[in-house]
Amino acid sequence: MKIVLLIHLFIIQYMEATLKTFYLLFFMFYVNAIFSQQKLSKNKKQELKLLESKERKVLKDAENLFYLENDKEGSYILSHQLLRKLKTDASKSRLSHLISCYFLELKRDTDSALFYSKKTLSYTTFSNDSIKRMRILMGNMSLASTFLSKGLFKKAKKIAIEGQEKAAKWNFVEEHDRFMLYLADIYSYENKFDQAISLFQKTIHSIDVDVAVGSMMSLGRIYYQLKNYKKSNKYYNKALEINENPYYDLAISFYMINNLKYTGRKNDIIPQLKEIIRRGEEMQISHLKNEAKKELVNEYLEKKEFDEVEAILLPLVEERKQEGNLIELLFCYGQLKENARNNENFKQALEYSEKFLIIRDSINKFQKAKEISELEIKFETLQKEKENSQLKKDKEEQIYINNLILIASTITFCAIFLLALNYYKKLKTQKKLNETIKQVSNEKINSLMKEQELKLIKATIEGQDRERKKLAQGLHDSIGNDIATIKLLISEVKSSEIKKIKHQMDRTYQKVREISHNTIPKENRQNDYIEILKEYIKNINEATEVNIKFEVSEQDILNQIDVSIQNEIFVIQQELITNTLKHAKASSIDIRLECISNNIHLTYEDDGNGFLIESLRNNTGIGIRNIKSRVQQLAGSIIIDSHPKRGTLFKIEIKKEMQKMS
Repeated sequence: MKIVLLIHLFIIQYMEATLKTFYLLFFMFYVNAIFSQQKLSKNKKQELKLLESKERKVLKDAENLFYLENDKEGSYILSHQLLRKLKTDASKSRLSHLISCYFLELKRDTDSALFYSKKTLSYTTFSNDSIKRMRILMGNMSLASTFLSKGLFKKAKKIAIEGQEKAAKWNFVEEHDRFMLYLADIYSYENKFDQAISLFQKTIHSIDVDVAVGSMMSLGRIYYQLKNYKKSNKYYNKALEINENPYYDLAISFYMINNLKYTGRKNDIIPQLKEIIRRGEEMQISHLKNEAKKELVNEYLEKKEFDEVEAILLPLVEERKQEGNLIELLFCYGQLKENARNNENFKQALEYSEKFLIIRDSINKFQKAKEISELEIKFETLQKEKENSQLKKDKEEQIYINNLILIASTITFCAIFLLALNYYKKLKTQKKLNETIKQVSNEKINSLMKEQELKLIKATIEGQDRERKKLAQGLHDSIGNDIATIKLLISEVKSSEIKKIKHQMDRTYQKVREISHNTIPKENRQNDYIEILKEYIKNINEATEVNIKFEVSEQDILNQIDVSIQNEIFVIQQELITNTLKHAKASSIDIRLECISNNIHLTYEDDGNGFLIESLRNNTGIGIRNIKSRVQQLAGSIIIDSHPKRGTLFKIEIKKEMQKMS
């Protein structure tokens, strides 16, 4: 800005007196516009800051549920509701972080945790740098924890090191300690115990109690692996002394049970496992409760207390069936099979073995479908990450580029302005000449345009006349004769004539179809097909509370495909959306329509109630039956993936070129 002012002052010094007044007025207006723009930007930041502060009070409810009341399920539900209501990136990034922690800590769903960790980092608009930096550190913490849980140690280590450096640079002490904790955990999982212990010895003195407790718990785990059970118990007990989180209390008590076998207290294992189960149910911490039940089953199997094993596992089987948790169900049937075999009840062992194999096959099939879906998601995510990386790079350079543009435009304007004044008199004559030439040229152009418009109107009218004549001739020659024949047949109906009447009506319908297709211009059937789809989905979004996201690639190609295929795709989408709105109780729908090679791909996914795939074999609804029928007529393929409480996915593939309908 200072450079621009100096340039203007330099120019004014060498201007003639008659021009200075005009130029100064222009310069004052120019400076006022720049300062007004800066003031407007400052006001917007102030408004954003006030809105962030207002929304922060609402966020407290979700955070208190998660961290203080340990109601992670309630926090998850409230966070999703607030994501739809709150407007600022500061609030949305915080809520995404909470949801990521929910999936990682409670559900052990690393894929969902990874999705929301990346979503936390995708928000970029904040009122100040301090909030932005905190959100970056939070997102990277979730990302490091998720990669660590997935066993991707290299990725987790890279993020932890970068996060530690950023936290130190920005003076975030507690966050720095948390990244050190993640890094130490990574070393411990890689069996680099010396490096891990060295870092944990530093973080046990952190001012963040959770970091200190986590470090002591990890040291207890490491010394257990090193078979130093007394030292393991020592760190577990230290963690219990300073801990303030009920969840960690239960976790530490559970881990300490492992040391009982080696410290002469083996008889205390079963009573303490029962206590963990009781407290887990009371505190609604299902993960630790279920782990304790597994350990209790192993203890009873070792003691050959067969009835006790069944008393635990049979109710678990029913719970896992309701949850749809195939992995846990596989564990239950495996242990029941082992229990029956040890009890020499071989018939029952065979039954459990058959159920075990069925579940295992189901998991394998589901895993294959999931792997295909994950590959597609990874491809799309990679593309988005590249776009985000480029956007971030562009944003960082934006201020520098704006300043260069401002300076360059100012210098250019000044140069043009001075040249225009110096050559003003010479250009007067040239201007009159140009106006005369322009007038003559405009008259010629207008004449040509009118002539062209007349030709176009004439051609349009002639085309319409030809279409009308073709339609009239077709109706007279083909449909008229057929209708007359049908009248004669109807007047003397006999049972033997019914087939003839039916045949004649089929022929008539086919001719009507041929005539209608021949008389409707192709361009009128194909123009703006995708815009019609978008308008239809926009109307549904406005009329319902369901959030529908519609993405299209290769729009020009899709606008040009055969109109019959366009109509079928439109009807299929209508049927899918109608089913979701009527039955699924979903909050969001994702639709993607794309053209890859010679195939059209329609992907439709909602987060509604879902249903059991097995039910399709026995009692398929009319809606899904219609969809399958339409896809089959187009010689396409359809994959349906759904489960109660996990939503529904449809993947439909159709040839781009029109196939012969069966």
